[in-house]
Amino acid sequence: MSKKQIDFFYDIVSPYSYLAAVQMEDLEKSTGAEVIWRPIFLAGLMRNTGNQPPQELPARKHYFFEQDLPRMASYLQVPYTKPETFPDNTATLMRALLSITDGRLRAEKSLALYELYWGEGQSVTTEEVMLSLLGEEAMNFAQSPEGKQALIESTQEATNRGAYGAPTLFVDDQMFFGCDRVLQLKHYLKLCKDA
Repeated sequence: MSKKQIDFFYDIVSPYSYLAAVQMEDLEKSTGAEVIWRPIFLAGLMRNTGNQPPQELPARKHYFFEQDLPRMASYLQVPYTKPETFPDNTATLMRALLSITDGRLRAEKSLALYELYWGEGQSVTTEEVMLSLLGEEAMNFAQSPEGKQALIESTQEATNRGAYGAPTLFVDDQMFFGCDRVLQLKHYLKLCKDA
């Protein structure tokens, strides 16, 4: 049986994508599947689908940031600090990540950005941070017409496949939305392997 591929659509601005991202290494090890990290622009995806960010509704915002996210981070044993700059505009950052074609390196850089933004609460969209973590070549790509088009296409692909938020993971024709659906995804892959 060939190795399964999991497409992981994410944006650094998304806290639940952070809490999914920290589970990807274990997901690969425990299932034998390969995770493909797919940067998107979450604001663009939400525009495409008519979805609204959690901060638009005060009660939802309070629940997510003051209760649910700290609890989930504690459960996963990872740090959580709500950034003062939330929500950062991550369009340039996500385009820069798309310039990294090596899958392992893209995963490493994404995790480093998540650790800074959601782990330590630091802004990750300043030119200084992006240059130091991603390099000049990635930043040049991010400012180019090709970089802008690449992010539009990646976001549109996620939209076309049924995504309406982040994180969204796809394997075969199955969609899994949210960091708490990684367990379901593992179960699905086990059923595939046992079939």
